[in-house]
Amino acid sequence: MWSVLNQCADVVEDEASRIDAENRKVYFASGRAPIDYDILLYSVGSTQASDRIPVGAFALRDAASASRIQARLSQLDKGAAVSIIGGGLTGIELSAEVAERYPQLQVRLVSRGVIADSLSGSGRHAVRKRLSAMGVEMVENTDVQRCDIWSVTTSGGDTLPSDCTIWAAGFGTPALARESGLPTDAEGRLMVDESLSCSQYPEIFGAGDAVRVPDSVAGHLRMSCAAALPLGAHAADSIIARLAKQTPDALSAGYALRCISLGRRSGFIQAVTADDRPRPLVVRGRLAGLAKEQICRMTLSWLKGELRRSGSYKWPKGPLPTEAR
Repeated sequence: MWSVLNQCADVVEDEASRIDAENRKVYFASGRAPIDYDILLYSVGSTQASDRIPVGAFALRDAASASRIQARLSQLDKGAAVSIIGGGLTGIELSAEVAERYPQLQVRLVSRGVIADSLSGSGRHAVRKRLSAMGVEMVENTDVQRCDIWSVTTSGGDTLPSDCTIWAAGFGTPALARESGLPTDAEGRLMVDESLSCSQYPEIFGAGDAVRVPDSVAGHLRMSCAAALPLGAHAADSIIARLAKQTPDALSAGYALRCISLGRRSGFIQAVTADDRPRPLVVRGRLAGLAKEQICRMTLSWLKGELRRSGSYKWPKGPLPTEAR
């Protein structure tokens, strides 16, 4: 893999501190000499917004933070309470994983809304039933106001004991585009057009969670691996078209499935429409868990395949425009 990569790209390990779009340069936090570019792909991903995480909660944002959480969980006494804040797919998977690996702990999943609300009725029931069977306490329609190392306080004034609080609520984006003076939305995401090119600086393309694509082609997309992969592939296609002096195509990307791990031996798969609305078909239990694992393996295989041959990755097309339905 590395031998192929080294034949086609120079790898620079550093942190970009500023993009000078007027002079087409990227500056680095280490102070090393800036590099010039003819075309730039902005794909810095997403992370948890540190200003939204209360003091006393563990952030789950990378391998290092996961190791710190694991160390803390391993130190807890039997019967200790673990609170996971955020009832989205990350919070659901995390609560199931902790409950399965540490059955001696009391796991609580706290959600601002209804847990698994984006699934179908049968899907929501199946996920909740599995979490309940694993001993996960589900607290819904509850905002967390603050927390410390021993408790969680809700906006209603209730205090919940918590020996370990893990924050899995919401996404944030790096401030690089905004601080570089590039056009961004209110959340700091780079504004791009339907082909993923920045209109103000057409030599800059964007992909992934850190870009804002027009609703005309991406109003149904959410921050997710399932969206980032096709955005990255389409950005590559658009760059190739630009280099060939052709007009890049508009993005067309949709969904087919929502895949959720519920511990290491179970899962849940919800079929969805291209615009992410649930379909009746669901798969649950061990079979769904095996399918989720295979999907993860296939994703890595696709990424490796792109290094060997361009165009190996395919993705579901997006919904038809409203006027064409």
